[in-house]
Amino acid sequence: MPSDPRVTKALAALAQPIAEFRAAVQGALAQADDFLAAQNADAATQAARAAAELGAFAATHVDAAKFAAMFPAVAKADKPSTAVLKKAATILRNVAAQGDAACLASVTEGHKLGATIDAALAAVGQAFGAIIITELVRGGRYKAAEHDRLLDPTEFRAWNNAERRFAPPLVVEVDGVDLHAGALLDFADGREKIVLVVRGAAPPAALVRCVTPGTFVLQTVDGTGLDRLAGYEGPAIAAFLPEGAATFMHDPTAGKEPWQRLTVPFLPAGPFKAVGGFSAWQMEQDVKMLADLARTPFAVPATPGAKGAPALGAGEAVDRIAAWLLDTSGLKA
Repeated sequence: MPSDPRVTKALAALAQPIAEFRAAVQGALAQADDFLAAQNADAATQAARAAAELGAFAATHVDAAKFAAMFPAVAKADKPSTAVLKKAATILRNVAAQGDAACLASVTEGHKLGATIDAALAAVGQAFGAIIITELVRGGRYKAAEHDRLLDPTEFRAWNNAERRFAPPLVVEVDGVDLHAGALLDFADGREKIVLVVRGAAPPAALVRCVTPGTFVLQTVDGTGLDRLAGYEGPAIAAFLPEGAATFMHDPTAGKEPWQRLTVPFLPAGPFKAVGGFSAWQMEQDVKMLADLARTPFAVPATPGAKGAPALGAGEAVDRIAAWLLDTSGLKA
């Protein structure tokens, strides 16, 4: 079990997409094993299978051995097809044996966030290839020259649209000093979902750099919003950050304008201290960008006469404008 409870919480929130990926792997593995077993079955085993499938009525009317010889359970595969299917089954078996660990990664010392995600998803790409190989061999369409490369680890950039749509989520543990948000943008496609569990001090609003119209982006300190992320049909990126970081949710389904899509429950105030290679100025800029994106068109100061106060939400702004109009008109609400 993961030692960090935030990892457990992230995996629980992503249980459905993880289960869908595992079901695909296990289903393909069962098909590969059944096909290989049928290839190696002797005459007696084939006859017994045919007899069981034909049932009691056929037992006195049909010769099960002859029937099995005429109608084998699967077409006979050649040696190259059998060999590659065994290799695919081994890959699928290894992925299935990992359980949820197949959707976990950790950025270790000397490695970068982007490279770690690349490596984790390359293994997933290999599993996708094994699933395809299983279908090709069973259908008699396997051609070594064209298809052997499918079993190589394949980085996300080389995945096709279908693979990107069915990619499993990934939970990545990373130190705050290694939280380079730009590395995440390469994976914001299809339905890929990446949740970072951030250890130690970190830039307070790093993921604001990932906000694009069609990407779900979340910063949370307690797991709030992970359920929304899991149910989103497009790409999603989240960071599970320590207390004190900005919390926000960018939900592409919430509206056309940035201020409609973005909610910011907490925005930290400076001054900020440098974290690793991130300067205080960079952190200040990230926080300012987050505030600017969330600002509504209704720029009514929260305190009368306050200069540079953040804009209010649309509903609160309407209430304040209405109250001001009533007050200045001399009318009572």
